[in-house]
Amino acid sequence: MEGIKGIVGNKPIPVLGVLILNGPKWLKRQIDSVDYPVENYLIINNNGRGELDNDIKDMVSKPHPYIKNFKVATMPYNIGCAGGWNMIIKSFMNSPYWVIANHDVSFESGFLEEMNDAAQDNTVGLVHGNEGDFKIGSFDLFLIKDWVIQSHGLFDENLYPCYGEDSDYIMRLHNNPVKRVWNLKHDYYHGEGTDYYETGMNTKKHSQEMMDGLNYSNDKNFEYLYEKWGPGWRNMDPWKHPFNIEGLDPRTTSFDLEFCRDKHLGF
Repeated sequence: MEGIKGIVGNKPIPVLGVLILNGPKWLKRQIDSVDYPVENYLIINNNGRGELDNDIKDMVSKPHPYIKNFKVATMPYNIGCAGGWNMIIKSFMNSPYWVIANHDVSFESGFLEEMNDAAQDNTVGLVHGNEGDFKIGSFDLFLIKDWVIQSHGLFDENLYPCYGEDSDYIMRLHNNPVKRVWNLKHDYYHGEGTDYYETGMNTKKHSQEMMDGLNYSNDKNFEYLYEKWGPGWRNMDPWKHPFNIEGLDPRTTSFDLEFCRDKHLGF
C-alpha cells in the first residue's frame, strides 16, 4: 500500500465496484471524489458498444492518490445491474466486503472513511449510503459483507437489466434480518448536483429510447416480484419463501432466458 495517502492507521476499502452504461463524466466525478484508501477500484463497463472504452482508459491511466489498483472489465453486452453487482462480488471473492456504487454517485469528503469504519463492526451486515426513498436502505451506494452473501445469496439476475434487484434483496433481509446501518453523518451525492442528493439515475436519462426500454423492464420486473414474493411485497409483507414454495432456499434462482431476452435493450 506504499504511496497511497492516508493508509497509516486506516484499513483500506478492499473493493469499490461501479457499473457504467453511459455518461462517463459521472464516473470521472466519482473517481475524483475518492478521498480514502481503496485497494481495488473495479469498473464494469456495461456499454457493449465500445463508446466508453477510450474515456475509461484515460481515467484509469492516471495515478490516483487513494486508489491502489484500477481494474476494468469490459462486457461484450449489457449484463444488467444484478449481473454486474454479482460480477463485482465474484471478481474479488476473497474480499470480506464490497462497496458497490452507481456511476453517478460522488462522495462528500469523509464519507468513504465513515462507511468503512461502520463495516469494522463484525455484527453489521450492510451499510447503506442513506435510508433510501422508502426508509429501508438505499442501494445506489451500499457496502455488503461476505457472510451476508453466503446466507442470503447473490442478486437475482432475472431482474434484468435493472429495477427490482434491490427490492428482491430487501425481501430476503425482511425474512432473515441482519444488522444494517444507514444513518451516516457524512453525505454523498447522486445526480447532477455536487451539493445535493437526487433520486433516479442518469443512465435512464441518456435518451428517450433508453427511458422507454427501462420503463418497460421496470414494469416486467415488478410483475416478477409479485410472482416471487406475493401481492404484499410492496408493503413489506412478502411470502416467507420465494414463489410461496415451502422450504425453497431464498438464495435459489434459475435464470429465465426468454424473460430476460424480452427486456434486452439491444446492446
